[in-house]
Amino acid sequence: MTLSQPELFSVPTSAGGGDPVSGFFYPPMLFASVRKSVPVILIAHGGPTSTAYPVLNLQTQFWCHQGFAVAEVNYRGSSGFGRAFRMALAGSWGQVDVADMERAARWLVANKAVDPARLFIQGRSSGGYTALLAMVQTDVFAAGASQFGVSDPRRLRAMTHRFESGYLDWLLGSPDDCPDNWQQRSPLAQADRLCRPMIFFQGAQDRVVVPQQTTAIVNALRRNGGSPEVYVYPDEGHGFRKQSNVADMLERLLRFYRRQSTDQ
Repeated sequence: MTLSQPELFSVPTSAGGGDPVSGFFYPPMLFASVRKSVPVILIAHGGPTSTAYPVLNLQTQFWCHQGFAVAEVNYRGSSGFGRAFRMALAGSWGQVDVADMERAARWLVANKAVDPARLFIQGRSSGGYTALLAMVQTDVFAAGASQFGVSDPRRLRAMTHRFESGYLDWLLGSPDDCPDNWQQRSPLAQADRLCRPMIFFQGAQDRVVVPQQTTAIVNALRRNGGSPEVYVYPDEGHGFRKQSNVADMLERLLRFYRRQSTDQ
């Protein structure tokens, strides 16, 4: 199988300041010899202080062989770029990561011949939180996908284990000292602003981002007149493990993205 090779990209510092944003761009295998505008999926890694590496990822290759480009973005807060870069996320989760995903999307449109009308964003766990807030706060992305993503940080803090709850305080500030952060950066609290297509995937046995996180925002979107797609896998926890479930998720995502591309 021919593989799409990662191309390192770096988004220059914006005029208003800020650190450069880097990532890896995987061009589509289809149309490789024809320069044309292509759809792109921007992926927000989890963690959220994890990192995207240029390693073989068969899911990335799946998208490239279906005619999509993929961009894995190392937004501020990612590990491996120095302490200052990682610490930029302290108290700013749901803010600098979202801004950097948007910056990366606009740079790709200007430099990588991707279609501005077919920019998609997706993420797993905390990456799903970033994807949801990007859909709320910006108008750049045509559609988004949340894979067992966080929709309500305050409820997550109340239900998760002790380490995770302390980590959330580092990311958003303590609820007592920074209550506005927890409200303004909650996808659930701003669900009325999410008017574009969304698709959700959730494991019923997830004990980290519990199923109620997905149920709550899906119900809120439906009350607001939206029609999000949602798929719950009874035998999955936090991160899908079974090959059949992963394949099913990819097939449903592919149909979702193709439908949004056709509707443009």
